[in-house]
This record gives sequence, C-alpha cells and structure tokens, in this order.
Amino acid sequence: MWNVGPRRWKGELIADLASTVRAETSFSPLGTLLIALVESRYISLARFLDRGSYIAFAQPDYAKYRDTLLELWALEPLSSRWDEMYYLVRGGDTRITYLYPEDIETDVPELDRWRGAAQAAFGAKRIVFPHGRGSTEIR
Repeated sequence: MWNVGPRRWKGELIADLASTVRAETSFSPLGTLLIALVESRYISLARFLDRGSYIAFAQPDYAKYRDTLLELWALEPLSSRWDEMYYLVRGGDTRITYLYPEDIETDVPELDRWRGAAQAAFGAKRIVFPHGRGSTEIR
C-alpha cells in the first residue's frame, strides 16, 4: 500500500476530501459528486458536476485523492469495508454514501452505475462527457 504518513481520524479524512473537491477548478457549488471505487491496490474515480441544465463529467486527478481515499478505506474493519463511496458536495453541505459488495449490481457496468448516481443526485439531466479536443459528446 502507499505510504500515507501518520494515521489520521476519519473526520479529518472526510474534511480533507471536501476541501480537495471544493478546490478543484471545475467545482460546482450547485453540486459536485465524487465517486470512488477503492480496493487494496486499485482506485477508480469520477466526478460529476451539476451545471444547472446539464451534468458534466470530469476526470479527477488521482494523485489529489489517492492517499486520503486509501486511508479512509483502510480505517474500516476488513470484514466491513465499503467498495464504493459517493461523496456529494453541495454548497456548504456534504453527503457520503457507502456502497458495500451486496449493494452493487455487478451486471451493470461501472460507468452506467455512476451515471445513475449522478442523475439521482442532480436530476434526470443529460450528461456531457469530454470528447476529443474540447468538444463534447452528450449521452
């Protein structure tokens, strides 16, 4: 596992995630949803931003989140570790949803699950994905 330095408290790690999400240049005060899938040596991340009339997908910088997420995940007892975390920041509020293995539909592709989570958080709006040289593909 990565060297994450001295052990921190769960509340401190959660606050660290919130400040990192808010510091992103693409942060949306209407709502920013960070989704993390964490395993022992694997992390998959996505960010969805509420832009009012649509939802924008943004790929986060893994280096900014990796150590904090791994440390937060490792704090949980081995028998009850979550697989995915949905971290919603809206205005000054944050909401965290942990998904455990029994909560995840394994026959649904990861990105499809995450699209559904973004639309559940922000409404049934179209999702805009980056594509090519600054153009967008709408799904």
